[in-house]
Amino acid sequence: MKNTFRFLWPVYLSEFFRGFSFIVPIWILFFQSRGLTLADIGFIATATYLGSVLFEYPTGIFADKYGRKVSLIFSLLLHTIAIFLEVTAYSKVQFFIAAFLIGVSWAFASGALQALVYDKLKENKLEKSNSKITGLIDTISFTGLFISSLTGAVIFAYNAAYPYWLSIIFNGIALISLLFLKEAKYKGKDEKIDSLKQFKEGFKLIFNKPVLFSLLLIYFSLFLFEDAWYNSNQKILVDIGLPIVFLGVYSSAIMLSRILGGIYLPKIIEKFDYKKLIVITILLEAVTFMILGTNFLYFVIASAIILGSLHPFWNYIDAHIIHEHIPSNIRATALSARQMMISLIWIPIPWLMGYLVNTFDKQNLFISFGSLILIIGLSVFFIRRNKL
Repeated sequence: MKNTFRFLWPVYLSEFFRGFSFIVPIWILFFQSRGLTLADIGFIATATYLGSVLFEYPTGIFADKYGRKVSLIFSLLLHTIAIFLEVTAYSKVQFFIAAFLIGVSWAFASGALQALVYDKLKENKLEKSNSKITGLIDTISFTGLFISSLTGAVIFAYNAAYPYWLSIIFNGIALISLLFLKEAKYKGKDEKIDSLKQFKEGFKLIFNKPVLFSLLLIYFSLFLFEDAWYNSNQKILVDIGLPIVFLGVYSSAIMLSRILGGIYLPKIIEKFDYKKLIVITILLEAVTFMILGTNFLYFVIASAIILGSLHPFWNYIDAHIIHEHIPSNIRATALSARQMMISLIWIPIPWLMGYLVNTFDKQNLFISFGSLILIIGLSVFFIRRNKL
């Protein structure tokens, strides 16, 4: 995508440096080193979704009214503050506040980045490349995450706080990169955005557009149980035989699959019917969860790598479909409205999943999750397939 580099290079550069999160392979272990249990971690993680749900919709309106670039800058500032609070935290309250701010930072970025990129492509008559560019941005971001994941566990072994301080530095570089971006015009001349009107129109669009509502329902059935794995996977892997020093290699393998996925998965979407791809995604998600419940280390790792690629794959399918159903002047608002609905449902999920993993047999639990994904996901798809 050489022809997009001339106008999207600040986004590419910013996402690359933002991807340098040295925390990813060790954050659960870091929390545990400060005295938190898996149940505590699950409870604290709910603060992230609480922050997201409370600020998701207002930040979407903010992005459409004041600019998507400004919204992304606020996101990086808040994320940097949150990382600082985490690395200096010794109390559950401070960890909770930090997690809440991470949710707010997600809210500022979620709809804004998609809207900014799509409208910039549209300005240059390249909007049909949106899925490919979304994948390319993911590849760039995951490349940074791959490098930092590979080194994060090693740095953590040397000093538990260093991964956090390094992440703060790279966040700052990502913010500076964004300052060079020139945002596309997405509003009419002298058009003023009324916040209350945006609020109403954004929500109406999500519920009244059958395609958007159908995709939202399928999303819930697909990804409802993922926090059960992501909030406990480091401990589970260590318990079934993976040495701690290889956690970084494991995280890097997942990032490498996402890097390659960002290049090749959007191409698959262009070649095959997206309805068939949705069914395949449901089947793969269900099967991988069932395998995650076993004690076969290599099979679990392979399934975790597949699982790590399924969510981005869904995002590319989603990006391929949704934008033609959303007007430019409320794009960030509508996307944030969808994310708000997701975050609203998700508020108790990390705590609930943490409690379930901490309480019940892992094998039976993950097999049950896989079965529910299969039954609910396929049921929703076949009920709503004519709406897609």
